[in-house]
Amino acid sequence: MLIVFVTNKIITVDTILPILFEIHQYNNQKIILVVSRKSGISVIEKNVIINDTINKIGFKFLLGGKYRIRWYKRIVGSVQFLLLFVAGVFGAKFIHFDTLPIPPIRVLSMFFSSRVFYSERDSVPHSFYSQSHSHKNKFGLFYTQGNYPVPLGGNIISYNRKRLYYFYGQGIHEKRNVYFLGSTRDRYQWRKYLYEKSNYYFNKFHQGIDKSNGIIFVVLTYYGIENFNKEDTFSQKKLRKNFENTVNALSAIKGDIPVFLKPHHGTDLEYVNSVLSGYDGFHVTYLHPLMLIQNARFVVCNYYSSILADAHGLGVPTVEYTYYPSYIKKELGDKSMGSEYVDWFVYDEINSFKKIASNLVSKDFNHKQLVINSENQDDMLPAELC
Repeated sequence: MLIVFVTNKIITVDTILPILFEIHQYNNQKIILVVSRKSGISVIEKNVIINDTINKIGFKFLLGGKYRIRWYKRIVGSVQFLLLFVAGVFGAKFIHFDTLPIPPIRVLSMFFSSRVFYSERDSVPHSFYSQSHSHKNKFGLFYTQGNYPVPLGGNIISYNRKRLYYFYGQGIHEKRNVYFLGSTRDRYQWRKYLYEKSNYYFNKFHQGIDKSNGIIFVVLTYYGIENFNKEDTFSQKKLRKNFENTVNALSAIKGDIPVFLKPHHGTDLEYVNSVLSGYDGFHVTYLHPLMLIQNARFVVCNYYSSILADAHGLGVPTVEYTYYPSYIKKELGDKSMGSEYVDWFVYDEINSFKKIASNLVSKDFNHKQLVINSENQDDMLPAELC
């Protein structure tokens, strides 16, 4: 049995799920996802393919349940944790994503350290982890390179050797067993599964939409303008304007090609739907990003997302038409946060975006370019997890 403590952000589930799927395929091991917040459950359930896959390989539950009475919620959570502890006694393994000593993880690490694995949250090898940051220790001082708190448990699952050493130093091998895996979302078994399920899910949730000539995939960001400081509020307003420009430009050039828009977990959908209400052929979707990428002519975002890394890895053109707050722009200069995965970086210039998008729409679309290479070889999974 493998028990996974995920955060309320979908990226942790998206990162580890291909590994869990592969482990289940290998030995039919039961997978249990423990979600700490109600918002986390909601995000998972909205992402239908992720939710269905979890139900296929195991199940999920909310720690403490959905009860509103605090004392009752604590009792339920305590009983649930006791059952997880008993599972540990009988050999269950645990994966978590928290670097801080959260009480349940701390207890499990004390008793079952050799079977507790810390996983990094993002498997895409970005470089921005080494840029200016604001992480402070308990004394209010900034962490320095190689001096971050070592995660709980006896094992670390890492997807980026440079990132691991940046945070914990090369001496981490003396403190923890480290297992290096590559990017998880492009593992062969996972991509093959999504490829085979593509038509089923498109027909189930977007029946009647013709994607034979490909789709345009738009990755949404927040677009909210509340609870920000003055500069970030201005930035979000600029992103709203860029989104409206994006929709208007695509509407004028796309012809019969459908546009699918994938929300971020915090996207202001009321705003997005108000913009889309005046246009035809735009569809908000909760299908998995890789499923959309496999059918995409190109991918557009108004603020960098790791989804562009997935698209870039499959040879699908990527465009970021954006606006950054000045403190980010100062750090990055004239490039994207994920510059290694962005083919065209357009900074607040609608005419440039129109020209690029129009050129991409005019190109022939060939499904064969997205067929998975069956000769792909993935990094072996740690035997300790299987």
